[in-house]
Amino acid sequence: MQHLGEVAAGLHSVVLGEAQILGQSRRAFEASDAALQQLGSVAIAAARELRAETAFDSHAGHLLDRGLALAGLEPQGRLLVLGTGAMARLVAERGGEIGFGEVIIAGRRPPPRPIAGEFVALARVAALPPVTAVAGCLGSGAKAIPLDRLPPSALVLDLGTPRNFEGSAEARVITIAGLLSDEARRPHTQARRGALRERLSTLIERRIAGRRETSTTAVGALRASVERARRRELGRLEKRHPEIAVETLDAMTRSLLNQIFHAPTERLRERGDDQLARDLAALFEDLGRDET
Repeated sequence: MQHLGEVAAGLHSVVLGEAQILGQSRRAFEASDAALQQLGSVAIAAARELRAETAFDSHAGHLLDRGLALAGLEPQGRLLVLGTGAMARLVAERGGEIGFGEVIIAGRRPPPRPIAGEFVALARVAALPPVTAVAGCLGSGAKAIPLDRLPPSALVLDLGTPRNFEGSAEARVITIAGLLSDEARRPHTQARRGALRERLSTLIERRIAGRRETSTTAVGALRASVERARRRELGRLEKRHPEIAVETLDAMTRSLLNQIFHAPTERLRERGDDQLARDLAALFEDLGRDET
């Protein structure tokens, strides 16, 4: 469970705290059996809590900065980004922010939403004039592209998993493995990942303890009843506001619920008033039936 939480929180990603991995992890468990869903829900909830309390100040676009620094290059001239997905968008936007004079986007078809830069068909890439850097951001299903089919460049940054490029080239080629190896040589970054793993472990243990309480105490039953009410409302919000990411809605409703119910449930534990806790739990269940 600890490893699942670390992956979901982005602690194993080349970009520490990568935002997309949380949603990908959650969706991966949706089709699993009940036992796996229970394990996954604890790990993902703890990962979400860690992300909510931690300031992750990087995104996938910053891999461009790290690649340029490793290659000893300045962000100037032309940047070619292969791909039209979320990572390609972030890398292209970052390229414009840090000083590339021109950004070119290459893909099999134009992106569903415009990306800052000139679009060219992937088949035309070999005919392009020289560029300063090439960033490969093609999806996992893409076939590897021979490096000799790229325009001349000083840097090829391969951000694909599996790799986007194969063969040899005169340009400096940097992969995700290379970026991770470089980070491993930086003690402060490893120390931060270690501290976050320890914090995640604490959050997981707390949630496991809460699950035990849910099945054995009146206060736990109240919290479970309130959580079911939150999930019902979350489902309604998803339908009403499809433009908002479900992860955002989930985090907002969960945070609000915790703020409202933390103090009352602590007082109920102190008083040991099981009957009041059961009455409140029944009230939330009745409200849910009234709304359906």
